[in-house]
Amino acid sequence: MTNGTYLGHRACALGLLAGLTMAGAHAAEASAMMPPAEPTRVAASFFFGAIENVDSVAETFTADFYLLQTWNDPRIPGVSLAQIDSNAIWQPKVEVVNSRDIQQPWEPFFPFPEKRELKMLSRFHGTFAAPMDLHDFPFDRQVLPVEIESAAFPTHQVVFDYLGGQHKDRGWTVPLRPEEVLGNSVRLPEWKVDAVQVREFDKYYSFIDATYSRYRIEILVSRRSGFYIWKVMAIEAMMVIMSWVIFRLDPGELGNRLAVSITLLLATVAFNLVVSDITPRVSYLTLLDWFLLGCFVLIFLAGLEAVLVYSLHRSGKGAAMTARVDRCSLVAFPGLFLLLNVLLWAPVLA
Repeated sequence: MTNGTYLGHRACALGLLAGLTMAGAHAAEASAMMPPAEPTRVAASFFFGAIENVDSVAETFTADFYLLQTWNDPRIPGVSLAQIDSNAIWQPKVEVVNSRDIQQPWEPFFPFPEKRELKMLSRFHGTFAAPMDLHDFPFDRQVLPVEIESAAFPTHQVVFDYLGGQHKDRGWTVPLRPEEVLGNSVRLPEWKVDAVQVREFDKYYSFIDATYSRYRIEILVSRRSGFYIWKVMAIEAMMVIMSWVIFRLDPGELGNRLAVSITLLLATVAFNLVVSDITPRVSYLTLLDWFLLGCFVLIFLAGLEAVLVYSLHRSGKGAAMTARVDRCSLVAFPGLFLLLNVLLWAPVLA
């Protein structure tokens, strides 16, 4: 065999080997993109580094959290994962559906283990929508949710699970210990974290006739109401109590009685304008709104009582009648104020 013939045979062999290698790589990539027969169960876990700026008016909050996704992928062929393009490996393609503006400080970390269990770590930072029911404000309890969903794969392709759960039934809920999933920097001055839970449910979209598995993280919080008790409710209560001074003034001194009543009414209006800057602007009345409105009505009724007593005094009904009306008012108005507080706060505090 001549040297030219030998070199030609060797070149053909090397070309055939390179072609087989490239074909194997393309086959591996194609295999990785083929959907499996069963839905891929993606186990997810999370950790919040920060939660802040809970806005009851805008119904939003800001958070920074890590999301770890783990799944077994039978589409990975029996070759070294280093030979497969990472872009060709199947990914759940999750999105945070209740985000207002979200950022990923860095690209998801996608390690390549030797087995077919894949792990992908992502970090999200942004503002999230949190619909709130503020009827019980300032003694309300709210849920701060983060809702995660696959952007490309419906339930027959992807089903979410909590890490280590492997729940066979759909619609599960798992309670978690807050200290395990919340960092030390998670401090909410106005809120107390009561519990953390995660649940999965199906979300149907009628406009595309498709159902997707949704992974919902729920942080259950209750409002710390001390600020509103001491700096809003206590001051308003003192104004109401001050209005009862009218009942101890002389019935014939209408000017002095109305001066007290009108001054307190104007002070209440001004105080409510200041309070409106720190209370939610909603179309319905919260418990605090009912309380402020009730206090205003009681002060207004005290002014009407002064006019009534003055009218009785001018009509010659006698001092006994006017004194009796004042004594009854001195008992009735505190009773009405106590009843107002019992009706408003007892159901919530119970």
